Amino acid sequence: MAVGRYQKWLEPENLLLLQGWKRDGLSDEQIAQKIGIAPRTLENWKKQHVQIMQCLKVGKEQANFIIENELFKKAKSGNVTAMIFYLKNNWRSKYNDSQLSPDELKLAEAKSRKTNAEADIAEYKAKVLEESGSSGVELLNEYLDKLDALSDKEVKQDGAKADV
Repeated sequence: MAVGRYQKWLEPENLLLLQGWKRDGLSDEQIAQKIGIAPRTLENWKKQHVQIMQCLKVGKEQANFIIENELFKKAKSGNVTAMIFYLKNNWRSKYNDSQLSPDELKLAEAKSRKTNAEADIAEYKAKVLEESGSSGVELLNEYLDKLDALSDKEVKQDGAKADV
C-alpha cells in the first residue's frame, strides 16, 4: 500500500510535475499509474491534501486555457474550421446544427426536463421501496386490495359495479 508516499508528492517540484502531467492531458488514472499507486489512492490523496487537488485542478485549467487561446488564434487568422468550432461552442443559441425552430427547441428541452423528473421520481420510489423493506409485489398487492375495497364500497352505495 502507498501509505506515507504522499509526502514525496507534496514537495514543490513534485506538485509541479503533477500539474504538468495534468496540463499535458493525462487523466487521473494515468497520473496514478505514473506515480505507482492505485487511482483510488490518488482520489484519497486529493481529498486529504488540498495541494495535490489544487495542482491537478490548475493543471487542467491551464491546459484548457492554452488550447482555447490557440483555437482563438487560429479562428482569428481565418481558419474556417476553428471559426465554426469556436462559434458553435461559445454562441450556441445562434450557431448550432439543430434544425428545430425555437418553439420546437423549447418543447424538446421541456420533454428532456420531464424525462429527467420522471427518472428522479422512479429512483426515489425505488429507494423508498428498498428502505421500507417491502417488496414491490407486496406494495402492489396492498394497493390492489385497497382498490378492491373501494370498488366494493362503491357497489354497495350505488347498487351497480363501478368502473375501476
